[in-house]
Amino acid sequence: MSPRIIDDATREARETELLQTALSVIAKEGVSGLTIDKVVALVPYSKGTVYNHFSCKEDLLTALCNNHVRQLAELFHRAARFDGNSREQMLAIGFSYMLHSQLNPTEFMLVISAKTPSVREKSTQKRQEEHLALEHDLLGCILQIINNGLSSGELELAPHLTPAQVAFSLWAMSFGTIALLHESLDRCSVRTEMELEREMLNHSNIALDGLGWRPFTGEHDSSETIQRLKEGIFAAEMAELNSRLSLTD
Repeated sequence: MSPRIIDDATREARETELLQTALSVIAKEGVSGLTIDKVVALVPYSKGTVYNHFSCKEDLLTALCNNHVRQLAELFHRAARFDGNSREQMLAIGFSYMLHSQLNPTEFMLVISAKTPSVREKSTQKRQEEHLALEHDLLGCILQIINNGLSSGELELAPHLTPAQVAFSLWAMSFGTIALLHESLDRCSVRTEMELEREMLNHSNIALDGLGWRPFTGEHDSSETIQRLKEGIFAAEMAELNSRLSLTD
């Protein structure tokens, strides 16, 4: 009997189901607890079917990471279209990153695991190439805003800096701030009194002021910009986050 051929929509839906199942395993047991066998035990598909989608556990982890980056890129594109000056658009990038991490905490922390050599080397070439393309898209959004700032005169880079270096630095700063204040981590005494949204805004302003990106912190109300983001382009995500928080109260 010849194998059953499924259409693209069915295959995509099945892969989404497998990814969600893998996430549920990770949420309960951590990354180290994830195995293909545990996923198979929770879905109505054979092990062979699961392996048709993912060549190994590491390939599955990379796929989860790619799915996270793809969703994040959509938020970054929205941030880049925010109706404000270039500095406000860059604040929107940081805010969207923080918001996505709060809505998807397991996926956010998976990025660290997916970057390790042991995972990268075992993932399929297709997954690795997809990951690089998605990261390029993320950096492209940040570069677009930097170039907007340069064109408008709101930003003037020092001779030793390139737009790509600045884009990577701001991305790394945002990731580090979120990771260090992530609710899943124990906080040392220095971080006990720090609140993620406040510190994300503070760190963004410190970095942007240091780059000489106008308007400076004392020249505009960045908290008003954040409120516009919450009520405007990220209203749906804020509603989802507030709904989840109300369930835990």
